Amino acid sequence: MRLSRKFFISIFTLLFLSLATQQLSAQSFDEGLKLYKQGKYSQAVNIFNQINSEKAKLFSGKAYFGMGQYLTAKSYLGQVSKQASTDLYLEAQYTLALSDFQLGLFGNALNRLYRMKQQEVKTQVVTDGIQLYKDITNYLTLNQRKKAFQEAEYPQIKYDLVDASFGSVPYPVAKTLYSQLVKSKVDTTGEAMQNLSKVISDSLNYAVKMAYGNQLRAPEGITYNIGAALPTYKTDAPEFDVSQGLYFGYVLAAEEFNQQHSDKKAFIRYENTGAKMDSAGYAMTNLAWNYNADAVLGPLFSEPAQRMADLAEQYQIPMIAPLANSDTLNIDNPYVYQANPTFTSHGRRMAEYAVNKLNMDTLAVLVDSKSLGKASAYAFRDRAEKLGAKVVHFFSDNLESKGYELTDYTKYFTSDSAKIDSLGNYHHLDAVYAPFTGQPASTLAELLLVELKAMDSKVSVLGSQEWGNFEIPETQKAGRNIYFSESYYIDKKSPKVKQFKERFKRRFEMEPNRFAMIGYDAASFLLKTLDRINNSALLKDALRNQPKYEGLIGNINFGGTHINREVKIFKITGEGIQPVLSQQ
Repeated sequence: MRLSRKFFISIFTLLFLSLATQQLSAQSFDEGLKLYKQGKYSQAVNIFNQINSEKAKLFSGKAYFGMGQYLTAKSYLGQVSKQASTDLYLEAQYTLALSDFQLGLFGNALNRLYRMKQQEVKTQVVTDGIQLYKDITNYLTLNQRKKAFQEAEYPQIKYDLVDASFGSVPYPVAKTLYSQLVKSKVDTTGEAMQNLSKVISDSLNYAVKMAYGNQLRAPEGITYNIGAALPTYKTDAPEFDVSQGLYFGYVLAAEEFNQQHSDKKAFIRYENTGAKMDSAGYAMTNLAWNYNADAVLGPLFSEPAQRMADLAEQYQIPMIAPLANSDTLNIDNPYVYQANPTFTSHGRRMAEYAVNKLNMDTLAVLVDSKSLGKASAYAFRDRAEKLGAKVVHFFSDNLESKGYELTDYTKYFTSDSAKIDSLGNYHHLDAVYAPFTGQPASTLAELLLVELKAMDSKVSVLGSQEWGNFEIPETQKAGRNIYFSESYYIDKKSPKVKQFKERFKRRFEMEPNRFAMIGYDAASFLLKTLDRINNSALLKDALRNQPKYEGLIGNINFGGTHINREVKIFKITGEGIQPVLSQQ
C-alpha cells in the first residue's frame, strides 16, 4: 500500500510540533528552576504549574513548601507517581514527609520515612530521610509521641518511638510506654526489646539512662512559621507607620535569627486583619489552616484582638499582642500574651516603687472614673495596702461632669497647718497617684499641679504614661518630685539601639520608628523562646517562664503570668526625664 505525500507531511508536522513543545517545556522548566533556586517561589510555581511532567509536579510541591503552604505542597507532591524515576519519587516522598512534619502529622511522616529507609541504594535523599526519621523520634513531646505511636504502620516505628523517649520521660511513664509496646504485638524476644526491658527493670537502671539520656532537639532544617496579623493602610493614613513599623521589626528579627542559625529557620507570614472582627477571624483561620502557624504576633485593635484571642485558643496557637494593654483581653485564655503591660500592671508597679523604694506609707489617689486609668488606680491601692501603706484618700469621680474642677479633692493635699485643723480629715501625704489617661490627661495634670502650687503643697505626684508626653512648666516642677510609669523607653546612648538603627536603615532604607523597635523586641523574645524549647508545642507554657528579655525599647518578662510585668519608672527633673527603675 502506498502512503500519500500528504500523510508524510502530517506526520512530520506532528513530530516537529512535539519536539518544539518539549524544547519549549524544557526551557520553561529551566527558567522555573532558576527562580526556585533564587527563592522566588511564587514566580517559579507559576511556571511549573503550566508544565505537565512529573518533575514539574515535584518542584511545584517544593516551591509551595518553600512558601509555607504545606497542604498545597502535598497535593502536588502526591501526583509524583511510582512510575516516575526512583530519584524523583523518593524526593517527592521526602518532601511529603517534611510537609507532614511541619503540619504536625508526625505519624504520617515517620511512615513515609520508614519506607524510604528500606531502599537498598542509599542515595543522598535516602540518607537525609534516615536522619530526619531519627530526628523526629527525638523531637516529639509525650503527647505527640502517643499520637505518632497510634498512627505508626510498622512495629519498628513503635519501638523507635518508645526507645527514643527513654531517658527523657520519668520512670513510671517509661514503664507505661514499654507496656504499650508489648501490647502492640512487637516481638519481645529480640535483642532490642530485651535491652529496653533491662533499662526499666528497676528505677536505678533507669536513673542511669536519665543521666545520659535523650534530650529533645529540633530536626535540622526545621521551619518556624510566625504569623504577623496586622491591618493594611494607605500610606497617608496615620496608622500606616504603626503597622509598617511593627511588621518591619518582625521581619528584621526573623532575618537575624536565620543568619544566626544554620539548622533552623523562621519566617514571618503576613495576614491582613483590617479593623473588623470578621477579617481578624479570617486572618487567624488562614494562619492556622494554610501555614500551620507556630505563633501569631498581633493584632493592633481591641475588637480584632478579642476575636483572634478566641480563635487562638480554639486552634491552640499562642498569640502575643505587642501593643494591646487591655485588662480584659486575656482573662482565662492560656494562649494569649500581652507584651505591653496592662493598666493594672502599671498601678501595681508604681505602688511597689512608691512603698519599697521611696519609703512612702501615706498615699492618696485621684482618677477619672470614666477613664482607663481607673484600673491602674484600683491596682495601686490594692498593692500599696498589701505592702503596708495606707491610701487615706481614694477619689474616683466623673471629672468631666464636674468641669474638671479639682478643688474638692486637692484641698486634702494641702500642707497649710491652718487648713489642716479645719478639714478634720487631714493626713500628711507622701504622694498622690494620678493615673490620668486619654485626651484630657494633660489638662488634668496641669490643673492638679496648679492647685498644688497654689496651696504650696510639697506632696509628690505619681502618674501614668501620659505624664511623660507633655511639657510641664518649670514653675510647676520646681521643688516637687514627679514620677510616672512607662512601658517603653529608648536609650539613645545605647550601642544596641544604635546598631539596630543602622541595620534597619540598611535593610529597609528608612529610619526605624518606636513601633519597629516594639515589633523587633516582641519577635525576638518569641524566637528566643522557640530556640530554647525547640518544639513549638511547648510554647504556650514556655513563654510564661522565659527568662527576662532586655529589649531595645522595653523589657519582656511574663513572670509565670500572661502579662508582661516589666514596667519602667521615670522621674521628671529639671534636666528632663530620667529612668529610675528599669526592672522589677
